[in-house]
Amino acid sequence: MSWTTGTQTEALAANTAVGTSFNTFTSAQYIGCPTGAGYLPANFFLPNLGVGKTILIKASGTISTTGTPNFTMAVTLNTTQGTYNASGILATTAATAQGSGESSVPWELEVFATCTATGASGAILANGIWKVYPTGTTLIAARCANSTPNTPLTISTESAYYVELAGTFSASSASNAVQVDQVAVLGLN
Repeated sequence: MSWTTGTQTEALAANTAVGTSFNTFTSAQYIGCPTGAGYLPANFFLPNLGVGKTILIKASGTISTTGTPNFTMAVTLNTTQGTYNASGILATTAATAQGSGESSVPWELEVFATCTATGASGAILANGIWKVYPTGTTLIAARCANSTPNTPLTISTESAYYVELAGTFSASSASNAVQVDQVAVLGLN
């Protein structure tokens, strides 16, 4: 490191156990690991120093399908660990068509989230990508962001949050399953 900025990357959280395989659901739900949710304490984005502070969320896992269902991946901020918070969607993909008959194919997610305002009406802007690898030569990729065009999530930076993953299938089937194998939340500055 150059130490030009006097900052360093730090691991805020990393899972210590593979997550559960979730299937048979068509509404958004928590899909993360039982351990390792990134915890951002109240005022993690400090009132006088929080603007510009960035975290990186990286995750990987597997997805299986029958037919060609759509899947939506999301990163959420929740005050309660292990739950889905519809008002705390930090970044989400569009409903993205998956391959037919996938069986535990790998996926990966990378999202940068930067604080653009602090306080009770704080704001966090997020951008990233979700990739699925149905075969060794094909790629399904989807933008994972606040919205298009980008509009930051308005959320109080004075509260504490868990950084968690959520997902939605378009069709319910025991064969439509998603699992998180690894997740890490990194503080970049």
